[in-house]
Amino acid sequence: MPTTRNTVGRDVLFIGSSTHEHEALRQILTDSPWKLQGAFTAGDGLGLLRTARRDIFVVICEHRLPDGDWKDVLAALDEMPQRPALIVTSRLADERLWAEVISLGAFDLLLGSPFRPEEVLRATDSAWRASRSAGTPAETRRSRTKSSSRTQGARVAPSGAGGSL
Repeated sequence: MPTTRNTVGRDVLFIGSSTHEHEALRQILTDSPWKLQGAFTAGDGLGLLRTARRDIFVVICEHRLPDGDWKDVLAALDEMPQRPALIVTSRLADERLWAEVISLGAFDLLLGSPFRPEEVLRATDSAWRASRSAGTPAETRRSRTKSSSRTQGARVAPSGAGGSL
C-alpha cells in the first residue's frame, strides 16, 4: 500500500557532523512545534528527505559536511518537487559566507556553537512559513532571481550577528 505524506507536519531535518550540535538543536526544539530529524552526512540527509513519510519543509545544514557542503545540499533540494527551505549554520560565519548563502538561494545563515535558541526558533519558523507558501522549485528560483536583483547592494546582518554590517 503506498504511503501518503502529511503535508502539515513540522519536521525539521538537521544535517551536520557534530553530535553536540544535533543535541543542542534537539534541546532547543523540544518545547516547540517542530520535530527534529537528524543525519550526519549530506547523502544520509538527502536519502532521509526522499523516503520521509511526512514532508520536511525546513533543512538546517552545517556549511561543511563530511561528504560535501551546503551547496551540494541546496542543489539536491532544488530538484525536489516541494523544495524545503535551507538554513545554513557556521561557527565562523562572515559577511562573504552570508552573502553567498542568500544569493545562491538558501533561506538564512545561523551562527552555531552555541546556537541562540531565539534565533533558531525565529529562523525555523520563518523558513517553514516561506517553504509552505513557495511554489515549485522553478518558480522559487525565478522568485529568488527577481528578489536578489531588487535587493542587490542591500546589507543585512546574518542571524545571530547582533546588528547590521
